[in-house]
Amino acid sequence: MIILKAAILESREKIVIKKLKVPECNTGELLVKVKSCGICRTDMKSFLSGQRDLKLPRILGHEVSGIIEHVGLGVKMYKKGDRVQISPGIPCGNCEFCKKGIDNLCEAIKIMGFNYDGGFAEYILVPANGVKNGIVTIISDNISFEEASMAEPLACSINMQELLNLNNNRTVVIFGLGRLGILNAKLAKLKGSSNIIGVEKNRQRLLNAKKFEFDYIIDSSKADVVKEILSLTSGKGADVVIPCCPEYEAMNTGIQVLTKRGKLGFFSGLITENCRNIDFNLIHYKEISVIGGYGAAIKHSKEALDFITKDSIRVSNMVTKIIGLNDIKKGIDMVKNMTELSVVINFD
Repeated sequence: MIILKAAILESREKIVIKKLKVPECNTGELLVKVKSCGICRTDMKSFLSGQRDLKLPRILGHEVSGIIEHVGLGVKMYKKGDRVQISPGIPCGNCEFCKKGIDNLCEAIKIMGFNYDGGFAEYILVPANGVKNGIVTIISDNISFEEASMAEPLACSINMQELLNLNNNRTVVIFGLGRLGILNAKLAKLKGSSNIIGVEKNRQRLLNAKKFEFDYIIDSSKADVVKEILSLTSGKGADVVIPCCPEYEAMNTGIQVLTKRGKLGFFSGLITENCRNIDFNLIHYKEISVIGGYGAAIKHSKEALDFITKDSIRVSNMVTKIIGLNDIKKGIDMVKNMTELSVVINFD
């Protein structure tokens, strides 16, 4: 009997390392030996306060890459030893949204790390419906497992910007210069946006953001953000605003700095108790479009891997901390305290 080591969230703020039997790989399934799994703010939120789709006890982790260890009967597209990345959303494949290629909105979607065990373990079992619907993608030998694990957050950014219909000569303002803020800046620059403005108040993130694709960076703890952005846009305001943080101030200021008929990408959820402080009337007066973006479809994951493989979007310089599974609590604290840009668990 093969034993795996896994970090199991048993209840809020209680995550324990245990040894478990490796799950049996049945017909249509894939067993993947995990090599890298990123820790994101959703994992942190799940640990601290739970999450809408989370069923406990659960092995968290949905930014997964690894090597196929076993191929279930009937699976023809993969073989043992294939290097792969796993898109976490498992769609039904039959509903209206799946048929339109927007499977992240599937009526019956199940998510690795929430409904099924995720990547904070030495092995992960991919259910047959996930294999059938293409959530497993073979990755090139020229990218690392750490880089491949970054495909999931990049895919979410691709979904958001696709919905915003980002194109050339756009002024884009990004609030929150953590990992997703930087990925959105990289993607906007690739799509031809000519004026990318980052807004942040955390000192470490402000210093770190200078290494990336922002044309201007505003320290919101010191500057009048509205005044600064209007000055940088010759009084016009931003064409697009993407808040990459859950604070109402970012949403409220974003609405204020948008030009008439500008677009607001509702990319991060809000801390709802302060929503009453947002001036929603400006959406009416300026005819602002508010566009939601939730997760990513499988096609976005494959597009993200293509960008990473071709080095069109470089993510190797974004992985700032690699830890072992035994340090999972420390890793969650790093995400909470924003001391690292991107924390990845590696497995030997």
